[in-house]
Amino acid sequence: MKLYYSPGACSLAAHIILNEINVDFDLVRVDLKTHKTEKGLDYYEINPKGYVPALEINPGLILTENVAILPFLAQHDPKQDLIPPSGLGRAKVLEWLGYLNSELHDAYAVFFGAPLDAVAKEKAYAEIDRLLSYIDKAIGESDNDYLVDDNFGPADAYLFVLTNWSNGIEHDLTPYKNIIAIRNKVAERQSVQIAMRDEGLIP
Repeated sequence: MKLYYSPGACSLAAHIILNEINVDFDLVRVDLKTHKTEKGLDYYEINPKGYVPALEINPGLILTENVAILPFLAQHDPKQDLIPPSGLGRAKVLEWLGYLNSELHDAYAVFFGAPLDAVAKEKAYAEIDRLLSYIDKAIGESDNDYLVDDNFGPADAYLFVLTNWSNGIEHDLTPYKNIIAIRNKVAERQSVQIAMRDEGLIP
């Protein structure tokens, strides 16, 4: 398999899950400004959408969108319990992935476009805080160790990656104690450490 990624982008979640499932894979870095791969190839030829991640499963067979890629990878080895095989548990994973992808990702993404004036920035921070408050409350009301159940899974990896972006936009995560507790557990995983090191995010 081959993962097209940009350091620290939402493709990091797929990178983490790839490390979890112990398969051979190659990493191809994409410059999201020029839409060129590290070897100078036109990334639009690989993924016409132009953004990461893209997962090449076999030559010419490409899967895009984290809500598709993460469950696909997580089901690779059922014995690892990264994702429930079926039923409500699996639906809950997809529910969280959908929310994180369509709501939280988009709320953070506002900061990565054109520069924001002070009013727009405060509005954007408020939207992130609204979404994080919901997530933090949901975690607090649950008896689970992670977002969906007592096992680490793709939704936890995705939440970790998105909330990492708070560092780059001077957003304070400290009010969200339950999110921080999950973040801390995720950060300790070897799969996460290796992925972040490979992407140059930590020494």
